Parts: sequence; structure tokens; C-alpha cells
Amino acid sequence: MGEGAPSRGRAAALVFQMGRHALGAFLALITRLSATLARAGPEHRRACVAVAILLAGGAVCMVTRPRADAMWVAAHELRGLWVVRTSMTTKESIERLVDLASRSNFNALFVQVNGRGEAYYTSSIVPTMPDVAPGFDPLAFCIERAHAGGLQVHAWINAFTVGRLGCREYQPEHVLTRHPEWALVDDDGVSTLDYTPEMGRGELVSVMLDPAIEGVKAYVHDVFMEVVRNYDVDGVHFDYIRYPAERFGYGDEARDAFRNLTGYDPLDLAKGSGAFEGRRGDDLYRELSAKWGSFRCDQVTELVQRVYEDVKRARPGVAVSAAVFPDAEDAAEHRLQDWKPWLSRGIVDFVVPMAYTAQTARFAGHIGEAVKAAPGWGRVLAGVGAYNMLEDPAGCVEKITVARRLGAAGVVLFSYDSIQDRPDYWKALAEGPFEVRATAPAIARDGRNAGETRKGDER
Repeated sequence: MGEGAPSRGRAAALVFQMGRHALGAFLALITRLSATLARAGPEHRRACVAVAILLAGGAVCMVTRPRADAMWVAAHELRGLWVVRTSMTTKESIERLVDLASRSNFNALFVQVNGRGEAYYTSSIVPTMPDVAPGFDPLAFCIERAHAGGLQVHAWINAFTVGRLGCREYQPEHVLTRHPEWALVDDDGVSTLDYTPEMGRGELVSVMLDPAIEGVKAYVHDVFMEVVRNYDVDGVHFDYIRYPAERFGYGDEARDAFRNLTGYDPLDLAKGSGAFEGRRGDDLYRELSAKWGSFRCDQVTELVQRVYEDVKRARPGVAVSAAVFPDAEDAAEHRLQDWKPWLSRGIVDFVVPMAYTAQTARFAGHIGEAVKAAPGWGRVLAGVGAYNMLEDPAGCVEKITVARRLGAAGVVLFSYDSIQDRPDYWKALAEGPFEVRATAPAIARDGRNAGETRKGDER
């Protein structure tokens, strides 16, 4: 596919250009009308003034709407790499990352800059990761080098994962030090702050914050907005924007809110349908269980929407995206991550289903369904699990080919770290699907204010 874009992607870019030309013509009309007003006699002046006010008002509405003219233009294929935070600790590791990605014709880096409530950037909200050298700003340095090499930088931020299982001692500024009560609680009333790695049973990779707590939503929102306001990122990228499983989310604030909505305590649901006696017991149990699931899905969606809208107000040119579980129905039911409405409501620019399977048929099923769910082309990228195919670069190449055929707007490989020392992988990509360099898609309007400066802004 190379540099050539799918026709729908070109159409999106063309529509934007047409709109821009139309706005220019509109403003030129106002200019001509003003000149006519200056020459007109008193008897025509009132009519000219009325028309000028009407047209000017229309122009103001067009340019001040917060999101209407900030759109994801997928005129080209995005070729991304997820970069785990351990590759962001030194200048040397970042320079190597940028060099390998650029030479292999990637065009975007999704760099993990906040994985466990510790920052790989300068923050007044999140403590700096201890393995970052004093005075070094990994995100700023990465932006500088990546932009010089023709690569976008999307700040990958874990939303709700913080800390480590089995650990209760953190830096003084860490969110779990300041707010241990924000930790997610299971259906036995046990806080994930008290979980050991064995108790996680594959469901938890770390302590997690409760999405239903207002303070948590405000904290995560502020983490995202600090990065957007202070750095010249091309995008911000949600990860772990979900619950770990259905059996979590039973903290006091969530239970109180659900009781106020329904009159029932969700802990009663955890006991099973036997807790609801009488002829309507089973029906009531099913009804309340569905509402409890929807309630928790709504907590996650509310945060996504808050971040999206405020990012677009601050910098419309920054893309907002999310890594999501590839099976949308399973994600909504079991992870409380109802991501299809995020696309239909326009509160993310694109999603990246993490279709990490090595089985091509299963991969195709996940990506095909996601593309069908999207309201327009360019809203779905395919997450490819290169780490699952380390001995099979051809399998990875095959997934990229399938993603293109299905209409995905690009791919993101997980992860750079797993293939960085595998020259066969880089060669297979650079001489195969990425043989021709491609410009990354972008938001059509940056919305940057005059005189605004950001760390890492070298462009």
C-alpha cells in the first residue's frame, strides 16, 4: 500500500481542503461587503450592515465551535510502535528507538510515559520515575528526536493502573500515598492495595484506581491535560481504561451511587440471584445486574469524554485514542469497557483493538468487526502482537496485510521492546509492507495559540 492512501482517506483530506477553501471564500465575501458598505449611500447602509452581521456571526460560529473543524484526517497509513517505558530512561535508548523506527519507515511512536503512577516527563501531579536521571525529561527528548526524524509522538498513559501488587510504600507524591482510599475494591470488600501478585490471578497487573470515584476521574483527567498543555505531542493514548474484571468496583462511593439510582446495594448482586426472593427474584437480579454493569461502563466512558472534550478545547490538533480489548462485546461485559459508543459518539479519534493473537483468522475477525463498528474510515488501527510471533516475522507481515485489506487505517505493533534486538524483524518490515515511506495521518487543525511554547517543540 505504501504512500498511496485508501480512497476514503483521500476523500477525508479532500473534504477538509474544500471546507478550508470555502471558509476563505466566505471571509473574502465579508471583506467585499465591507467595501461596498463604505461606498453605499445612507439608504443602503442599514441593509448592508444587517447582512454583514449575519455573515460575520456565521463565520464566528464556524471558527469557534470546539470540535467541528478538528477532525482526524487519515489520508495516509499510520505505522506505529508501542514503546514500553523501560525504553524511555536514557538519551541513548531513545535515540536508538527513533533511529530504528525511522529507518524502517514507521511514522508514529506510542511511548509509555505514565505506567504505574510515575512519570517519564516533568510533572507537578505525578512523581518522576526513580530510574530517570535527575534533570532529564524523556518525553521532551523523545519529541525532539522523533519529530526531527519524521515520527509522530503519542503519549501512552495508563489510566487506572498504579503501583505494584504487594507494595504499600510509595513516593510521597504518589497517588496511592496521598489517596489509598481510591484503590479499587473487589466483591469481597478487599482493596487491590492489599492484593498480592498471587491474588491477582491473571486479572490484575497492578493496583488499580476506582473509576467511579470522582477524585480518580479528576486526577486522571489532570494527568492527561498536563501532558497536552506542556508538550508538543501529536496525540494522547489511553491504556487500561477499564476495570480488570466484573468482580471489581465495589467501593463505598460506587455502592452509594448505585443505591441512590436503584435502591439496591450491588453487593447483594455479588451473592447471586438467591439474594432476591419471590416470583420476580430472577428477573430483578438480571435487571439489576445489567444496570450495575452499565453503571460501571458509564464511569469509564465519562472519563474518556471529559478528557477528549478538554483536549480539543486546549489543542484541537492532538489526537485522542485508546487501546481496547479486541472483542467489543466481551470488553463491555467483562471489562466494563464499552468502546463502540466512544466511536459513534465521537469521543475518541481512533481506537486500537489489541488483537494480539498469532492466529490470522481470529485477528481478521476482531479487526473486521471493529472496522464495521466505526462510523467512518480512519477510526480503527490494528494492534498487532509482534511479541507473540517473535520467531515468525512473516506472521506479523501477514497481519499487516490483512489489516489493510479489511480497511484499518494503520497498525500499531506491540512492542518495540520485544523486537528491538531482532534485525530479521526490522528487515522484514522495511523490505515488505513498509518498503515505501508514508506520512502519518493528522488532525486537520492544530489550534495552537500564538506565542505558545511547549517542551520538546522543535518544529
